[in-house]
Amino acid sequence: MSDTPRSRWPTLLTLGFMLLLAGGSFWMLRKFQQTDGGGTAQALAGEPDYTMDDFRYTSVAQDGKVSYLVEGERLSHYPDSDDSVVRQPRLTSYYPERPPMTLRAETARINSDHSQVHLHDKVLLRRPQANGAGELTVNSDYMLVLTQKDIVKSDRPVRGQQGTSTLNGTGMVADNAQRTLTLNNQVIATFDPPPKAKP
Repeated sequence: MSDTPRSRWPTLLTLGFMLLLAGGSFWMLRKFQQTDGGGTAQALAGEPDYTMDDFRYTSVAQDGKVSYLVEGERLSHYPDSDDSVVRQPRLTSYYPERPPMTLRAETARINSDHSQVHLHDKVLLRRPQANGAGELTVNSDYMLVLTQKDIVKSDRPVRGQQGTSTLNGTGMVADNAQRTLTLNNQVIATFDPPPKAKP
């Protein structure tokens, strides 16, 4: 017996309902993955679980005084590594009885306990004039800030300038507590004598 159009309606309706149910289930699964329930999938895909715009993070020393400040245009936190990535970071280290030191870069990566700040691209360290020493600026494409040791390091080419004197080399250790700067390799230095006092 051949099926008539009328006899095929129940079958078509059942098939249409099953397709609609399957499509709805797929849509619900996608929505679930895009909301809070999809946190694990987002972590595996390397997606941040939260972001903050124009943020400011302050670290306070044991004496209650601010030791350093981290600011930036946007902070993105990644739950898989518990690291944070910062766009346009600005880091300021404070010291008693002398001006603060500042660092800027294009991007930064901060580890989970904030003990390491990796600065990348157009990194600028600026140490203001103090105790008779002129302002020091250091440029590189990478610097590592060890916040708990108050040390800035790099294994890349760096260029430092203080007044009219310049330092170029590869690899650097800047001890901010001692106000020293050490270049490790291929060092080229130019020191200009201070101008003579007029009689």
